[in-house]
Amino acid sequence: MVSRSVPRAPRLRACSVALAVAFLAGLVTFGEAAPTPKTPAPPRSGQAKSPAATGQSSLDQAKRLIDSEQPEAAAVMLRRFIESSPAPDLLDDAYLLMAAAMFGMKEHAETVRYINQLLGEFPASELVDRAKLLLARTHARAGNLDLALPLLSEVRSLSADPGVKRDALRLTGEFQAQKKDFLRAIQAWLDEMPLDVDDQARETEGQIRQLVNEQLDVRTLVRVREVYPRTFPGDVASIRLIELHTAAGEDHLVERDLRLFLNRFPTHPYAAKAAELQSIVRTKFKSHPYSIAAIFPMSGKLAPFGTEVLNGIQLALERSKDGGEAPSIGLIVKDTESDRATFLDELSRVLSDDRPLAVIGPLLSKNLPVMAELAERTSIPLITPSATALNLRRFGTYVFSTALTYGHQAKRMADYAIREQQYQRVAILHPDTAYGRDLARLFAQEIQQQDGEVITSEAYKEGDTDFRAVIARLKAEDLKKYGVEVLVENDPAKAAGKPIGKKRKRLLYSPGFDALFIPGRSLDVGLLAAQLAFYDIAVPLLGANGWNTPDFARVADRSIEGSVFVDGFFADSASPVVQEFVERYRKRFQATPSLFAAQGYDAARLAVEAIKRGATTGEGIRDYLIMQHDLPTLSGPSGFSPDGILNRHVFLIQVKQGKFVPLE
Repeated sequence: MVSRSVPRAPRLRACSVALAVAFLAGLVTFGEAAPTPKTPAPPRSGQAKSPAATGQSSLDQAKRLIDSEQPEAAAVMLRRFIESSPAPDLLDDAYLLMAAAMFGMKEHAETVRYINQLLGEFPASELVDRAKLLLARTHARAGNLDLALPLLSEVRSLSADPGVKRDALRLTGEFQAQKKDFLRAIQAWLDEMPLDVDDQARETEGQIRQLVNEQLDVRTLVRVREVYPRTFPGDVASIRLIELHTAAGEDHLVERDLRLFLNRFPTHPYAAKAAELQSIVRTKFKSHPYSIAAIFPMSGKLAPFGTEVLNGIQLALERSKDGGEAPSIGLIVKDTESDRATFLDELSRVLSDDRPLAVIGPLLSKNLPVMAELAERTSIPLITPSATALNLRRFGTYVFSTALTYGHQAKRMADYAIREQQYQRVAILHPDTAYGRDLARLFAQEIQQQDGEVITSEAYKEGDTDFRAVIARLKAEDLKKYGVEVLVENDPAKAAGKPIGKKRKRLLYSPGFDALFIPGRSLDVGLLAAQLAFYDIAVPLLGANGWNTPDFARVADRSIEGSVFVDGFFADSASPVVQEFVERYRKRFQATPSLFAAQGYDAARLAVEAIKRGATTGEGIRDYLIMQHDLPTLSGPSGFSPDGILNRHVFLIQVKQGKFVPLE
């Protein structure tokens, strides 16, 4: 930690006190002498010192003891001074110095007591803000950072002293860094820099550089780069990422990092070196006999999904090298969000100049038409790992998808309901979103095609917490067909809030449907399931991949116990192929792979397999993907349907005793 001095406080008699506190709080160094405060004029010969002069002298002496690392001796002197009933205008100084001495002695309870005494007796003292700084430091030393940070926020907001604000910001940065909330730490120090004097701003900048270069992992570095895209410390984070990815041999990431850096910092001192490295990386790319291009958002709000897909692609390429038989395949990565205006021109240049054998992308269905047109024109297959558009052949013969579609989910869940569970009647509750409406419609079609009956399909607003209205509509529609309500008498002992012995009557509802399909978010489904149980709708619940979130099984109400949903990937599957992929992914990226990673892996694996089987042109890869029906995917051998969509195996997953378990 770089030590820095604190600007002098305006009030001279408080200056020594504030500096003593700052010294003990770690804000000044042992070697920095505090400025000597003004003292009353010396008395004439034979004239005694005034009480004020005597009191000030005692405080100065106590301060010198604290400065020389003798807080115990200072405490003895200050205790006598306080007990001597000093003038009120010196007592707040004495309290703060005593708190500083206690802090130096690591007597945290006593430090807090004297600070509270100052705050209680002298709420208008100009030492209040300094006292709160010391109180925050005391809480932090005791491990209570969540008590310290609000105090610092209060000081920053209310203090009119720039020096106090600066110290509060600096401590905020230190404490946030201790909490490993590095982005807040950086922002606090950036806010501090305009308040720094002399060389302090340079020192603060150095502290941020040290944090970025020595403590941040790749994920946090990427976050810093996105939060500060064209300013410090975004440049430092970008350079650090280039260094880390170069050391790891991840040329595709190095190329992406260099391109982003040069786009955002064209006049930076590092720009010349970045351009040189970019030339080296491009030369290295051309040394590969074959290449694949990955086109995703690697910045912006969709960057996490693009990164997961890219991780899967990278793992597939690394796996292909294990046997030593696969040809060398380079990976070209392009960010769809870095410069939208020129993206299509850049993609056209990549396809014409670099001639990749396949392009994996895009992430979203809305980007398919224009990219498919380029793929068709250049005879280079386009494999989207996540776009859920149907009937891809309308875009051309070079477009394929390894994504889990809504149709996949609807069909698998309908098969489970009708064929495996022999449910005859089902109802649907779906969020009023494109995802919910499409899944509800496709599921209803599948149920009807298998001679099942959909009692009703009702929409709810995503994010609602009260579902009484939609449940009432569901019951009303069911009661018109097969639902039954029976008037029953409650056991008076079970009627909460009612006197024992008094009978109550109520309507008991029995659903006329066998199961309820809810293709919604896990957050909504957890609340909805509990309310359904309250209204006597105790039927099996069926869902889609929106349920597959880490905490859903653990924190949701027990009313979801036994419920079943579908997804295109299940990390806990017993399949050896899936387990090998999960183990590799966790070892490589320190995370559990998602559906996006799995679909990206499949897309790259199929392209690599085609190259291994002798496809050396885009047309050859297209023909291989169309004709083969035992392609190696994570969910087992499969092939593409006539409309270009991979016939994915869809996993059935059950909620059981707070966990997700496979049903197959």
